[in-house]
Amino acid sequence: MAGAIAQGVIGKVTEMIVQQAAQEAALVINFSRDFAWLKEEFTIISDCLAYADSRAVQEKPIKTWLQRVRDVAWDAEDIVEECAIRSLYTRSCVCNPDELFFRYKMGKRIQEVKERIRSITEAGNQLKLFSDLVPSPSEQPSSASAAGGRGWKGNSLPPRDSHPVAIESKIQHLTTLMDESTVPIIAVVGMGGAGKTFLLQNMFHRIRQRYEHSIWLSISQSYSVHKLQCDLASHMGDLEVRVKDVSDERAAELIHGCLQGKKSLIVLDDVWRAAREDNIITSLGLPIGHESRCKVLVTTRNRDVCQNLGAFPYQMELLSEDESWQLFCAHAFRGNLPPDHLEVVASEIVKQCGRLPLALKITGASLSVTTEISQWKSKLQQLIEVVNLDTDPVIRILRLSYDSLLAALKPCFSYLSLFPEDEIIDCEYLINLWTAEGFIPPGEDQLDVAWGYLYQLANLCLLEVWEDLNKDLIKYCKIHDLLLDLAIDISKENRCIFAVENVFTDAKRILLAKKGITQSRSSCPRSLRTLSFYKNPIEIFEANFFNPMRLLRVLDLSGTNISTLPQSIGKLKVLKLLNLSETNIEEVPICVKSLESLVFLSLSRCKHVQRLPKWISVLKCLQHLNIQDCHDELSSHLPKAISELVSLRVLRSDELKLSVEDDGLLKLEDVAKLTCLQQLRVILNHDQELRSIENGILSQLFKMRHLSIASGFSIESHLPHNLTALQDLQTLCLRKFVGPSWVCRLTNLKQLVLFNCDRSDYRALETMPNLIELRLEGNASCRRVSKAFGKSSGFPKLRFLNIEDFNLLEELPDLEDGAMAVLERFHLEWCPRVKKVPQGLERLRRLKELVYYETGTNEFRARLNEGGEVWNKIKTKNPHVDIRG
Repeated sequence: MAGAIAQGVIGKVTEMIVQQAAQEAALVINFSRDFAWLKEEFTIISDCLAYADSRAVQEKPIKTWLQRVRDVAWDAEDIVEECAIRSLYTRSCVCNPDELFFRYKMGKRIQEVKERIRSITEAGNQLKLFSDLVPSPSEQPSSASAAGGRGWKGNSLPPRDSHPVAIESKIQHLTTLMDESTVPIIAVVGMGGAGKTFLLQNMFHRIRQRYEHSIWLSISQSYSVHKLQCDLASHMGDLEVRVKDVSDERAAELIHGCLQGKKSLIVLDDVWRAAREDNIITSLGLPIGHESRCKVLVTTRNRDVCQNLGAFPYQMELLSEDESWQLFCAHAFRGNLPPDHLEVVASEIVKQCGRLPLALKITGASLSVTTEISQWKSKLQQLIEVVNLDTDPVIRILRLSYDSLLAALKPCFSYLSLFPEDEIIDCEYLINLWTAEGFIPPGEDQLDVAWGYLYQLANLCLLEVWEDLNKDLIKYCKIHDLLLDLAIDISKENRCIFAVENVFTDAKRILLAKKGITQSRSSCPRSLRTLSFYKNPIEIFEANFFNPMRLLRVLDLSGTNISTLPQSIGKLKVLKLLNLSETNIEEVPICVKSLESLVFLSLSRCKHVQRLPKWISVLKCLQHLNIQDCHDELSSHLPKAISELVSLRVLRSDELKLSVEDDGLLKLEDVAKLTCLQQLRVILNHDQELRSIENGILSQLFKMRHLSIASGFSIESHLPHNLTALQDLQTLCLRKFVGPSWVCRLTNLKQLVLFNCDRSDYRALETMPNLIELRLEGNASCRRVSKAFGKSSGFPKLRFLNIEDFNLLEELPDLEDGAMAVLERFHLEWCPRVKKVPQGLERLRRLKELVYYETGTNEFRARLNEGGEVWNKIKTKNPHVDIRG
């Protein structure tokens, strides 16, 4: 890890030295030789870091050497950045006393760094790091190839909750227990990584429709009862408003009254506390008793929790040998059997994983990239060594998987320790954090590479990623609590991130999330790169609070109660990311105008923000602007000045209502000037806008990836075929248009959503080679879906098909053998007139979920209901599929 961090920091230092020498030669003329020397020495050291990192796992002196390299690289980075920032603050004459003193201090620090580098080089020679044979560049993947391809184009995202093994019998057993009136609470007990949460996730999705209220709550080790009460109440109409500002006791009474007598399912995931005074069920106000219809499912590692809660204990047994083999092969060989030369060593590796699902998944995924027998034997030997140690074998196995990561991915994984336990993370925000921190190599395809890193971590089972089907384009991720513990330990070891409130000395990054902080602290380290006050009730910062933080790159004030910012923020000349989302600010503070390096600005869910300032055009480096879920007026009053943000790539917003007048507001032709734009949501309300599109005004946005266009007209409109010029489109959402026949020519499209597109021709969609998700929602005229939907070899990559709110739909096509070969989820909802169940559903071998909510005639439903003819046919071929109506 230290090597990976040092590699990244050294790269940034050498790059900055080159930039500094070219741009600010007058300031650093006295140090030019020193900087050139640093660049040369760091380049030599950098060449052996990957080799040293591979040896550091087993050789402690090399690990210590790498830590020394990392520390000196950070100190050199501080020096170069301070010189660069000095040039931004002052143009003083070199004879100025302050300038002379600054140069004197820098000179002493540079000489100290040079001495340390000489010592490090000498120690490296003694360890034979420079003389030994180092793997050739062809054996060391570049940071781009480390991600398995270039972003969204070359990565396949593993489906959420994939590869369920040995859960069917457990789900049936738990369901039987829940049907017993004498068992209101069931606690699933097992060690970390045994699959408790995975089991209940699958069960929850299958049975939630049976309950009037079905709610999932994640319980952290230091949970807030009132926060959980608010989360619980948010699923029960307007109860959240009533619960928010009352005492815990009163909130419990309100929740109890709302759930009393109603058939409810509440899941409390990962309960830790076993003391009787910490009975979470009583504290939340859940109605438990013989007359209650509320069922509670709990996961815990502590068997004492069962006694405290009065729960029926369900012991989560480890997998059998056969089940362990099946799960391992699912991740190591994509569900296939191993090649002959790997079968024996694979079998031994499975034994070393101790029948624990998490260990099997992550170990299998880490080996899926190679079939070299030597690498498999090396992994086996490492597993044997760590399993025989006294420490928790699961943690040691997870650590091994981390150690085998490519260098470029290690800081990205450890950075996850910045987030609190059980946090649902916006993927787009995460990759912008990585970029702001310098983890992603600079270049035009920087965001692609960052997405590639994220998907690679997901493919290695170190991160769980999924899409929110109710919010177009937004992806989320989450990290298992054991992996979060690992990320925190690694970060502390490497002085990267301190998630502990009172650890300030020499920290590079500080997280003060959800600490109840109400006022700013008096001081923070001068070398600070990241500062987060995420979800603290702080209302105001001292005027000079940010003055010392000249090196700050990331500032997260989201979820705080601030309504303004101190002017000292304007002095953060290298700040790249500013998150003000979900705060009380009413306008973008004027101090933001001075943040000339700003790349990411988020104002999402700032409900009081009605306008953006015209001066926003000065933020020439801005690439990502998030103004989603702000005041209703904002989306229709964006200033024309936005068109001057020439670097803007992502504009995350509600549907933009653009102007057609010369009133200083943003127009469609202004949007067309943003040639780097990759994401756009817009609603068309004027004939003039349609004519502009027909004239090709949007077809020049060649880099567009995600496009959503809605029609504000009373009748459906046509979109011109010139939009096929947007060949990089991966997501297209159309509302109230005639579904264009040309859409099938968008060969890179992965997600297609057609809302209220009545007069649409769905033929030829089955030919789209890369379509993963197809959502057809709201069609008042369609009676039959095209037979082409069932053609053999049609929809070769489709994983999710949703047909919803087709009021007149009566017939679906039969499926030929080979049709929708990889379909996993088929939703048919609010289609009340469907008479016939399509033949061939049993041929969908990868199907995991078939939903027919509020759909079909009585005969249709009888055939799909449990025990029905089609239900039996599907279950015979695919017993794991979840069928529900």
